[in-house]
Amino acid sequence: MMFEKSLAPGTIIKSEKNTYRIVKTLHGNGQGFLYKVTATVGVGSRVRQVDMVMKEHMMVRCSDRADDGVTVVTEEDIAPTVNSCLQAYINACRERAKVTENCTWLIDVIDIFSANNTFYYVAEYLDGPNLYEYVTSKGGRMTYEQCREVLSPIFAATHVLHTNRILHTDINPKHIKFVKSGNGITPVLFSLYDTIHFGEKGVESWALPVMACTEGYAPPEQYSSIDHFYPQVDVYALAATLVYALSGTELPDSRTLTSDMVREILPSTLPETLVKAIINALNPDITQRTSSVTNFREELREFSIQHYKDSRLKIHELSAQEETESESFAEILKKNWWKVALGAVALGSIISVIVS
Repeated sequence: MMFEKSLAPGTIIKSEKNTYRIVKTLHGNGQGFLYKVTATVGVGSRVRQVDMVMKEHMMVRCSDRADDGVTVVTEEDIAPTVNSCLQAYINACRERAKVTENCTWLIDVIDIFSANNTFYYVAEYLDGPNLYEYVTSKGGRMTYEQCREVLSPIFAATHVLHTNRILHTDINPKHIKFVKSGNGITPVLFSLYDTIHFGEKGVESWALPVMACTEGYAPPEQYSSIDHFYPQVDVYALAATLVYALSGTELPDSRTLTSDMVREILPSTLPETLVKAIINALNPDITQRTSSVTNFREELREFSIQHYKDSRLKIHELSAQEETESESFAEILKKNWWKVALGAVALGSIISVIVS
């Protein structure tokens, strides 16, 4: 089983900043384990237990646990390979911590540290519904305006990653959570465990395997390899997430997807300009796909601007119609004033008879 080598509940892991207690294992893959942990924070009367998530690097097919059940040990013959992957993981964690410092819509990285012959990455525990649950609470699908309100911050968060030459590679409704913030909620993009990092020339900085390939959200090229910085990878995932929010239905495998399939899934009431913007961002050919988050937002903004103009035109037409109807009523009164007067006299006579 994949969780066989994971840390047992109750295990204590210490860093210079905090002491963490393992609550349970949330996920595991060939590169390590994700845990829910608690940490004691604060001083004096303000001490409290806070839930967090911790990612531990451990190549389960290459390494084992020492007798203490915590320390990671690796055979000498394969140690160079494991150490190389570990160093790449450390570099990626440091970049993740740096890039999330000043972005409200990216999960907050709390701690990164070496211990037990491996490396740990600790982030905030997000308590709130994910996008799947949020869409369900809205009746199974959302209007474009609702989507724009909750997904704009996720587009912005992705743009921050791309500005730092980082690809998320696993954007989907499960990795978008809505966290209470004052009287409202804040959408947060999380699960940065599978990010890929690139240098100034667009070449991968550290060789980390692509572990994420979520059906319906991963573009065709992700099923092979991503060796250069292509923002189009995450653009595809954002478009697929938007399709789900608008329709309540997930797209099929990107390797079989056609534009006709997209049209069938999207609500028939959507304007063609919006549908085309989405289809452009879902093009299976990466060279023909919308090239950046900025360009995708611009295409969607064009729809919003046109939608606003159309709405203004309708309001103007209705106002003109109401004004015409008002003028017509005035003309009727003017032409038939004597009938109105006679009617008033007659009504007065009737009322006098009833009263007497």
